[in-house]
Amino acid sequence: MRCQLPFLKKVFPSRLTLATGLALACALLAACSQRQETPPDQAAVSVAPVTVPVCGQPVSYDRVPQRAVTHGINITEMFLALGLADRLVGYGGLRDIQRLPPAMQAQLARVPDLSNQNMNLETLLNAQPDFVFSGWSYGFRDGQITPQQLQELGIASYVLTESCIRKVARERVSLQDTFDDLLHLGRIFRIDAQAQALVNGQRAELEQIAQALQGMARQPSVFLYDSGTDIPVTAGRYAMPHAMIEAAGGRNIFADLPSSWTRGNWEDVIERNPDWIVIVNNDRPTPDGKKQFLLNKPELAHLTAIRERNFVLLDFAAATPGPRNVAGVRTLAHSLHPERVAAPEPDTSLR
Repeated sequence: MRCQLPFLKKVFPSRLTLATGLALACALLAACSQRQETPPDQAAVSVAPVTVPVCGQPVSYDRVPQRAVTHGINITEMFLALGLADRLVGYGGLRDIQRLPPAMQAQLARVPDLSNQNMNLETLLNAQPDFVFSGWSYGFRDGQITPQQLQELGIASYVLTESCIRKVARERVSLQDTFDDLLHLGRIFRIDAQAQALVNGQRAELEQIAQALQGMARQPSVFLYDSGTDIPVTAGRYAMPHAMIEAAGGRNIFADLPSSWTRGNWEDVIERNPDWIVIVNNDRPTPDGKKQFLLNKPELAHLTAIRERNFVLLDFAAATPGPRNVAGVRTLAHSLHPERVAAPEPDTSLR
């Protein structure tokens, strides 16, 4: 890797103080120096290049990454589900490691937590990564850290497919997006067979659910509630929960919103009268706190979901692209169609 400073004008906004800029520059130079001294057997391994699509554009990877950083709980889970824990030198976006399946908690015990909020460039560079896996609005953000800036630093990256709607037009989101991400990571890390086996198992489970739901007479309407009191944060048609609701035999009441995770409004929730409410558990506040807020909101009292107490809880890591998506679909399908779909069994593959 060649370490140069001209890119700093692009990476560091002009509003940064001189002291902050100098501190970040020193961190970069220290990281570069250490990386240049890394023994060949610990550096990224050169192999025949592979090319995978990233947000609709072909990206070539001519090395097997050895020092990876992930940002986002679902993104970290995806990485660990592929057996790549030994490649991690840092992770971020996890407020509480206890939110992970037990086996994954153990795998992360030795890995530094780089940030529990947004990515921080100085901390990231100090970890000396050769690969970063995140998504737009998960960790990548204009004006902060972007794949282009990492490329200028000689650091490879991969962008979560679902998040690409923030940058490029897409026709739809589907569970295939998650499968593609797993397979693309398999190619990048040259563990294709392992990735394919994981995807095959999840596809088989999804197909079983689809067969059980064939011939449904009705699709219950579903409102996904993530957060917000004055204005509800929900899932538009480009967010993974939209695809999950459809796969579970339901209908997203905000399918008309041409966005991913976005703001809805209470007036439309009231008018569209959902049969079910999916509460996303992201600890902001607790799921029970969200449920009580909805039950105590007077204008929602007549809603079918409120009157019949039709609530489904989905963990944030299940509602965003990752290895828990198919299990999340089964949870939804069992709630919406208990006569057709059995309750999910514990996923021992993630434990």
